Amino acid sequence: MMKHTFILITLLLGSFQFLHAQEKMDFEISVAGFSIGEMQAVKTVKGEESYYEITSEVGFWFFGKVNVDYSINSHYKGAQLVEAKSRTASNKGDFSSDIKWKDGKYVVEATSYKYEKDTVINHPLFFSSAALYFEEPKNHKLFMAENFGLPSKITKHSDYYEVVVNGNRNKYYYVNGKFDKAVMESPIKNYVIKKK
Repeated sequence: MMKHTFILITLLLGSFQFLHAQEKMDFEISVAGFSIGEMQAVKTVKGEESYYEITSEVGFWFFGKVNVDYSINSHYKGAQLVEAKSRTASNKGDFSSDIKWKDGKYVVEATSYKYEKDTVINHPLFFSSAALYFEEPKNHKLFMAENFGLPSKITKHSDYYEVVVNGNRNKYYYVNGKFDKAVMESPIKNYVIKKK
């Protein structure tokens, strides 16, 4: 009886892990070699659905002290992105984006620094910026930039992948298929995201 109970518990725990797996990573954000904040990325898989959560807090000088709290939440069903939200709270303004797959298209409402876009995208997407921290985009040529609500191309170079989002050239580096760092262009300050 004990043996059967042990086997049953083992099977149930194994099934739970299969249905609900989580991966978590921490990153340092820096400008010119000086740390300005931290970021955390969490991927949760529940059956056929995947959830990505990116959160960061940074502080830097740009004609005065700037503090920024930023988050992305992306939801996939199977391989397809079905919903994404981004939120930016700062002492220089608050911004957000909402992207939802509905009736065969994405409905996009996005505001960012000196940027605003309300539109629809009439084709499914299978990759987004949140996923770049967990998966090398070997098989992807297009992704969704959640904070702008923009589909953007992914271009492979010799040792990095480049994405151009709203005019900003961002470079993602991988080591043995795992994310290592990203060099990000920004209209305010360029910065580096490095895995701890």
